[in-house]
Amino acid sequence: MRTLHSALFFCGLFMLAPIATAQHVAADSHSQSMAGTDLEQIHGFMRKTWHSSEHPLRLGPTHIAGDFAVADWWHQGKGGRAVFKRSNQQWQLILCGGAGILQSTLWQQLGLTPSAAAEVVDALQHAEQSVSVADKALLDAFGATVTMQAEHARHPKSTSL
Repeated sequence: MRTLHSALFFCGLFMLAPIATAQHVAADSHSQSMAGTDLEQIHGFMRKTWHSSEHPLRLGPTHIAGDFAVADWWHQGKGGRAVFKRSNQQWQLILCGGAGILQSTLWQQLGLTPSAAAEVVDALQHAEQSVSVADKALLDAFGATVTMQAEHARHPKSTSL
């Protein structure tokens, strides 16, 4: 229970921090530069929110697919995957989880077609091939996938996650 509370606290902090705003660009030749901008905004948001010299945040592979992004993170001996969705030109945290983020059915529940869901999962697994076995174990150990809602943002501040 303490681990779940800590995980909810960590992910709940996303809700308290300013939302990273993304520029809207139509899908054309600018799409590749748009992905870089989105990545910079998501990583910048996460670093601003959690990184400190005492407790550094380490970011791993981040995959952006349309209006969804998954960012791998490690912080204070824990790890997980943060799922963002772009809505109204803003990135919002919608899920935190571990191995469950790599399930095609989850992506279908988020509205992707079965083939698009399979593509996202394949891309995530491919991106994480460079992650060490120990770090991958931390990502997967996050536990159940948690839907982020306003009540998760009200957890009291804790000294450790």
